[in-house]
Amino acid sequence: MEHVNVEGMDILFKRTPKTPRIAVNFFFKINKKEKFHGINALLSRLLLQGTKKYNALKLSKEFEQECIDVSFKAKQDYIKASLIFLNEDFNKAMGLFKEIILNSTFNDFEKEVAKIKGEIIADLDIPKMKLTDAFIKNIFKNHPYSSTHTKILDDIDKISKEDIVEAHKELLNSEKTIVIVGDIQNKDDLIEYLKNNFYFMKTNICKDEIKNIFSFKENENVWLTKNDASQAQIIQGWLVDSLKSSNCAKLAVLNNILGASGLSSRLFVNLRDKQGLAYTVRSQYETLLHSGIFSLYIGTAPVNIQKSLEGFKLELEKLANEPLNDDELKGAKENISGRIKYFMQNNAQIASVFGYNHIMGLGLDYNDKFIQEINKINSNDVANAAKELLNSSKLTVIIGPDKFKPEKF
Repeated sequence: MEHVNVEGMDILFKRTPKTPRIAVNFFFKINKKEKFHGINALLSRLLLQGTKKYNALKLSKEFEQECIDVSFKAKQDYIKASLIFLNEDFNKAMGLFKEIILNSTFNDFEKEVAKIKGEIIADLDIPKMKLTDAFIKNIFKNHPYSSTHTKILDDIDKISKEDIVEAHKELLNSEKTIVIVGDIQNKDDLIEYLKNNFYFMKTNICKDEIKNIFSFKENENVWLTKNDASQAQIIQGWLVDSLKSSNCAKLAVLNNILGASGLSSRLFVNLRDKQGLAYTVRSQYETLLHSGIFSLYIGTAPVNIQKSLEGFKLELEKLANEPLNDDELKGAKENISGRIKYFMQNNAQIASVFGYNHIMGLGLDYNDKFIQEINKINSNDVANAAKELLNSSKLTVIIGPDKFKPEKF
């Protein structure tokens, strides 16, 4: 991957010969709290709902006729626009994106608000979605990352079209990156094209107003009543350091061994196979720019809630106090390295990974460096990571029938 900065535009470029489709990603960094929860999500949807030149239907047909895949995704730290198209459709696809980003009318504002509300209400009828919503809302309490379904539902009627217009202006004034991966024949011609047509993608380094959040002051428990539930669901998690932390590699290995490697993971083997506690059980490690989450999840019979919580603690204690088997440690490292390489198989994946690493300030060599860090992890590192979780305050969220609510979590 090559990085150039031309007249203030941050451009990442990689030529992949003999590939039929080009992938282009546009990253816009988020560095301030939304005025209301849901503004960025609503803006991302409205950008595909019509421009000065095309109404929503005509715009959709333009993309469909040319077989151009386009999407916008609003995440906690950035908004990403993704384009995938045939090599010969470069000018058409890029022209349509330019029209979208500069000339969206946001005329379907009220319709999109109604659609989002309906989708959220439907999602929150799903117990697991309700559980996750409560977990994220509470673990990131009073932080911009707490923008969950319920928070958006509370705020969405406060959002005006003027708020969307203002958010769009902020988007265009943000730190930005263009990533292009495909069989581009001439780099100089590409750069000249971008200079002449995508001047609005000039990056602006803005002060980051979002604060880091890495820990709780004390343990917190949340119980959600669902008396007709035949399955109880539990998430237990910790705030951990951000994606730039030196702790990432050891937490990634701990996660893989504990519950992220499928049928061979400890939670699956010991809680599901040996004890029959779980319908589903896993661990998850998610890194963000200003924080991170390490969490454990299980779906179990309501009568097994307490046993499941004890099982979580026991598995962490075993990892903290008992030396790892060399084969298990080696397998975890190979699994992580293999997954990193697997998600770099096509132009779209390459554009997304390198664009994310760049906009987050990780560097274009981040994946290689991270694999090197993974390979340095030893048994003591994993034990220390488990001990740090056991000694840190945690959030536990449970949904189930009231008669099975534990006296203490």
